[in-house]
Amino acid sequence: MRAVQRVVGPLVLVLAIVAVSCSKPEAPRTADELRTAIDGYRQSKPDATPDRIEALFARLDADIAKLRADAAAERGDGRDRLGRQIATLEQDRQELRRQWVAARLARAGGAAGEALRGLGESIGRGLEDAGRRLRESAEHGDAQRPAD
Repeated sequence: MRAVQRVVGPLVLVLAIVAVSCSKPEAPRTADELRTAIDGYRQSKPDATPDRIEALFARLDADIAKLRADAAAERGDGRDRLGRQIATLEQDRQELRRQWVAARLARAGGAAGEALRGLGESIGRGLEDAGRRLRESAEHGDAQRPAD
C-alpha cells in the first residue's frame, strides 16, 4: 500500500501542475488575436472586418469580467495575482482600443484621400477638355471670319 502511495502522490502532483499550467486564461490569447486582427485591418486584409474586431473586444471584456469574478472568489496572494493580471489586461485593452481607432481613422483618411484625388483628377480632365474645346472654338471662329 505504501508503495502505491509513493507512486500515486508524485503522479497526482505532476497532474495538478499540468492542469494548472494548461488552465491559463484565454484573455492573453484574445488580446493577441485582437492585435493581429487590427494589424490585418490596417493592411486591408479581407478577414479583418470591423465586426470580427468588435467581437474580439467583447470576448476580451468577458475574459476580464471572468478574471474579476475569479479574483473576488480568491483570497490572499491569488487575489493579488489576479488583480495584477486584470490591471495588465485592462491596460492592453485600452491600448488596443487606441490602435483600433487609429486604424479606422487611417483607413477613412486613406479613403477620403483617394476620393479627393479622384475628384481632383476628374476636375483636371474637365478643365483640360473645356480648354481644348475653347481653343478649338477659337481656331474655328478665326477660320470662319471674313478677311478685312
